[in-house]
Amino acid sequence: MFCPHCGKEVSEGHVFCQFCGGAIASAESALSPGRAKTAWEDPSTRWTLQGLISSLKGSLFAPANFFRSMNVTGGITDPLLYALITGMVSWMIYYFWQIVLHDPLSSYIPLKGASDFDLLRGTGIVAAAIITPFILIASLFIWSGMLHLLLMMVRGAKNGFEATFRVVSYSIGAYIFLMIPFCGAIISALWTIVIAIIGLKEAHGTTGGKASFAVLFPLIMCCSIVMLFFLLVLGTVATSFGTMPHQPWK
Repeated sequence: MFCPHCGKEVSEGHVFCQFCGGAIASAESALSPGRAKTAWEDPSTRWTLQGLISSLKGSLFAPANFFRSMNVTGGITDPLLYALITGMVSWMIYYFWQIVLHDPLSSYIPLKGASDFDLLRGTGIVAAAIITPFILIASLFIWSGMLHLLLMMVRGAKNGFEATFRVVSYSIGAYIFLMIPFCGAIISALWTIVIAIIGLKEAHGTTGGKASFAVLFPLIMCCSIVMLFFLLVLGTVATSFGTMPHQPWK
């Protein structure tokens, strides 16, 4: 058995570590049966670049194994910090690409509103850096709450809200694809959805159909509302043209 605080091996049955004095029993009991802490949360690599890269690789390229073994309890601080770091770095590089690629594109394609876009070069990028963390945090809790509620509706939430929050937080790692110019946003959005479905399935031990419903239902509803609004606008415009008085040619 290893101490969760200093990482040194201690004898079985000890309640406190003989090296650092940290509590062992309480920390071990917080782990879910058959699950372990991610590299980002493991005491030996906690909050390190090694832990960050290892968790990124696992969640992005082996999500089934990653979320199947991910601990579904233990607090939300670590996954929240992970989401903030990966999300902020990804979005800042995405903003950078928008600025760098604007001038080369404008020389070939006339871009409307170029003067408005130029504001991003100055205080705009600073404002984005300040606002983005708050948007990320708010979206994490709102999206997690929505997914967990939908899972509960179909009786797919086998674990608590924290499990859903952890899945959403670690799926934010897919934002790193925003660093790819031009097509990065599409890849990031699609892979985030895939990871969220796999993560909910493995973290809650539910079916893929229930996990897919929880993730895709809000997206389908949003698309339906947008399409309905678009059709209503088209109908209103068509009706207005049909009721216009006929003016004979002179």
